[in-house]
Parts: sequence; structure tokens; C-alpha cells
Amino acid sequence: MRRVLMLIIAMCLLIGTSSALSYKDKPYFTAYIAQSNHIDAGKESTVMVVLQNSARLWKQSYDSMEEYNLISKNPEMLTTAYNVSVRFESNGLKVKTPEMFFPAVPAFQPLQIPVVLDARNVKPGEYVLTLNISYEAVDDVSIESKTSITPFPAQEIYYYNLSISPTFPVSKEKVLENMTQYYMEYLKFTYTEEEQRIDLKVVVERPDVLLNVTDVSSDLIAGGKGRITLTVKNDGQSVAENLFLILTAPSGFSVEGVQQVDVEEYTKALQNLASQNPQLSMLGLDSLKLNLPPQLQAILSQGSVYIGELEPGQSVNVSFTVDVSADEGGYYPFQIQGIYSLNGEVKQTPSRAFGVPVKDRPEILVERVNSSVHAGSKGDVEVTIKADQVLHSLRAKLEVKPPLTALAEEYFAGDVDKAVLKFKVKASGDAEDTVYPAKLTIYYDINGKEVEESFDVGVKVGKKTRFEIIGKGEIPAGEERIVTVKIKNLGDVAIRDATARITVVDPFSTTDDSSYIGELGPGEEKDVSFKIKADKDATPKSYALNLEVKYRDFNGEWVISDPVKLPIDVTESRKVIPSAGVVLAAVSILLAAYWMRR
Repeated sequence: MRRVLMLIIAMCLLIGTSSALSYKDKPYFTAYIAQSNHIDAGKESTVMVVLQNSARLWKQSYDSMEEYNLISKNPEMLTTAYNVSVRFESNGLKVKTPEMFFPAVPAFQPLQIPVVLDARNVKPGEYVLTLNISYEAVDDVSIESKTSITPFPAQEIYYYNLSISPTFPVSKEKVLENMTQYYMEYLKFTYTEEEQRIDLKVVVERPDVLLNVTDVSSDLIAGGKGRITLTVKNDGQSVAENLFLILTAPSGFSVEGVQQVDVEEYTKALQNLASQNPQLSMLGLDSLKLNLPPQLQAILSQGSVYIGELEPGQSVNVSFTVDVSADEGGYYPFQIQGIYSLNGEVKQTPSRAFGVPVKDRPEILVERVNSSVHAGSKGDVEVTIKADQVLHSLRAKLEVKPPLTALAEEYFAGDVDKAVLKFKVKASGDAEDTVYPAKLTIYYDINGKEVEESFDVGVKVGKKTRFEIIGKGEIPAGEERIVTVKIKNLGDVAIRDATARITVVDPFSTTDDSSYIGELGPGEEKDVSFKIKADKDATPKSYALNLEVKYRDFNGEWVISDPVKLPIDVTESRKVIPSAGVVLAAVSILLAAYWMRR
């Protein structure tokens, strides 16, 4: 019977119940400004707003065990604010921080929100920073669950008969207990929308010394050097004594201060600042080998200008020389800061940012390259360049590699926006008829800084002028003849003042080894003649003598051509037949001798 009852209980499922949670606590926010709520007039400042959800669970009621099990294990579900948005506004300050959003803000986990306030053109006084907060909080919880009861053996009781050996249990009894389990089938949270407004006080003060840049002029050019001139105004309420202005430049710029007072007054100002530093006064001022405070170290290590005193409302013009290594023009951010003394203390002003226009560096264009260089000779290389502005103290350098040699590699053009740069280049005899690479470097001045820019150019080398001999000479052995042949210009340029010269070797000799040609255009032919004698022992055959042409080329330079061959045929010597008179004389002599003997 007991087993049947346990089985029935184990198979029973209770009908699920529905319940709801009610509680009185809701998330709510508190806020304050950390550190200081005082900001300076005439500039942007950042205040740190601390926002906290201060909800605390102190009273709640549960309608069921299911609610208790769920909420008691996760109480932060009720104290967390969900979908929180914070919007800032002010009655006189310009708020630059946009609306902030947070998916969930647990209780007592403060948020630090930096809020940027613009107090320029704002009078000193008290203002209100308002936080408009909207969020959602848990309003109700609905739970549907089912319960199951399952019996399980809690213990087993065994009975033993001690009279039996060995002892064995003869019977046992099981004690059952029931285990209850809950199964959640449905869970729903209902939220309510909440809004909250928190006002925080912000005090705008006029600082002792506040520097503002009211005007900027610049002649900076990318890659060069120039000057920035600033108009700086003291918008504070106190006199800035022993004021130094320090210019901070962005990456790609370096600043050089322009001293406006003599060295003695500058040194006196440094000593005055040093004397107001307690750390230095303990050491005495007999020596300048002191551990200067950071403000003074900044003055000595950065581009700075000494101003002296600057009254409230007073403006001063100050210039800085800036070296620009940036390659591109644009609008670059700079900052100005002041180091001054007030009531025996060394102070510094907040950095004030401003923009400086930088012009693009001059655009230089290589329009064309003309070359009169030919293989085996020297010639002119002319490079025509054009710029979009005047280039000051322009000079150029041309670099070439073999088979080219730069004889005059530099050229000075002066202040120009367009120029023809001229160089003298020589090509070796084995140079080919082609364009050889060269590097052209242009140097010019930008406000006292020399800037360079390089270009890849090509130098055209023409083929070497060659000649051809048309015809040949013929000389009998032992005789002298005038040999006349034609010489033809195979090049593509005319030559002038040309002279042909032969080199005589055995078995030849000469008393006139040159022949004047004069001018000879491309493809033109002219006769040249030489007086040549062949030795009587010369072997009859074909010979060739070297012939060279010395001439002035297109550039007026003397050039000696490669030798060409002048062909000469040596023939056998001719046999001489005696004349009739000579024969009669010989016969008469013989007859006279005969008669005398008789």
C-alpha cells in the first residue's frame, strides 16, 4: 500500500501558479563636480562630473517562493537603472559634450563624465550646469512556474539474526522522503520610464593672467623656413611680470625664439624668476648652475620670447622663426603659453591653441631636356624648368654615370620662376645611341633655408660621327703618286674645319699626309688627296693606311674620328726601254774602240 502511494505521488504534477512582485525602491541619481567647479573665463575648460545611481534595497515583499528565489539571488535587478541617457545644458555656458548613453548603471558604481564647457565671451559669475537624465527601472516581475514532487530513498534499515553464523541480514526496510523541484516556464519584467533633473553650480572666474591670440600672420612654406607673428592679449585681471612666451609647434616644425631684449636684461629676468623659486633661493644666486624648475627649463629649451610686463587688456606683437620640415602645406595647430611671476610665485598660463597657415612648397616642372652630346665627344645638356613662384638663389646640379661624364655639373640661375639650366657633358667613344639616366637636383632658398628637390631626367646621346672612304689608290713599286679618294660623312650632323690625315707605314712614305676638307654635311662627299711613295722593294699587293678626320663638331669642340682604312694597291715596277739616240751613241762608241785597236 505504501509503494502504491509513493508511485502516485511521484507521478503527480501540480498545476502552475502565477504571481507578481511589488516593491517600493526605485533607482535614482545623485551627481557632483569632482575636484573643482571653478573654471577660467575666456577659454574652454573640462569639469569632471561624477554621476551615481544611489538606489538601495531596504524594503520589498514577495508573493511566492519563486519570486524570493529569483530576486534574493539577484537583487541588483531592481536597483539597476537601464537605458540611461544624460543630456547636458547650461544657462550661460556653451556645453560641447554631446548626450551620453549607458545601457545599464548599477547602484553605487559611479560614472566619471568629462564635460567640456566653453566660457569664451562669458562674464565671470555663477552658472548652472543641468543634467537631464532619463532611464528605465523595473516596475513589476511576472513569474509562471510548475512544481514536481519526487520521492527518493533517504535511508535503508537492515535487521540481523545473531544466532545464525555467518550473520546475514534477513530483512530490510526503506525510508522514503519527497524532493520538491520548481520549473520556471515564464518570466517577464515590466519597466517604467523615469526622468530626473540635477543642477550643478559652476563658477566662472577671471584668471590672474589669461593669454589669447587675437591675430596670426605667417610666411611659412612647406619644407622651408619662415616667421610667425602673433598678437597676444592679456585677458586676465593681473599684471604678468617677467613674462616669457613659449611657442609649441606640432610634429614637423621646430621653433627658434626671436629675442626682443638685450642679453643683460634677459639674464636679469631669469635671475629674478630663479630668486622667486624657494628651492633655488636656499642655494643662493651667486652661480647659475642651479636645478631650475620645469617652467624655467622650458624657457631655456624651447623657442621663447621675453616680454617683460603685460598689463591686463594689453596686447603685444611677438615673432617666432620656425623651421618647417613638413612636406605638405595646410593649417597646422600651434600653442602659446606664458611663464610669469606674480606675488613672488612662478606661474604658467594655460596653453592657447591657434592655427597657422602653411603654404605648399613651390611646384617645379621639368619641361624639356635638350642634348647635343654625341658618342666620343662632349656637348651641352640644357634642362628647362618652370615653377609656380619665384625661386630665390636657384642653383642646380646634374649627376651622370658612365659612359657619361659631367664636365660642368653645376649651374646658377638666381631668382627666377623659369630657367634654362646648362651643363657640359662628355660621352665616351663606346656610348650607344640612346637616352641615359641622370639626376637633376635643384637648390633654392626659402627665407634663409636652402631647400633641395631632385628629378630624374634623361640625356640623349647621339651616335658617333663616322666616315667612309670611296675609291682606292694605285702606286707602282718604287714610284710616288698623288692618291685621291672620296670621303663621306655617315653621321647625322655637319662638321666643319675638317682635315683628313693618314698614318704612313712601311713600305710607304709621304711628304704630304693631310688633306683639308672644310665643311661636310650629313651624307656629303668630298675628295681628299695625299702624295704617297711606294718603296721599290714593296711587294705588289693591296695595302690599307689608317685615315683619321679631325673636325669641329656641332658644339665647336675638336674631335678626332675613329680611323678608317684607305685602300692602296701596289703594282710591279715598270721596265724602261732605251731610246734610239742612246742606242746609236753606244754603237758609235763601240766602233771607235774597234778602229783604235787596229
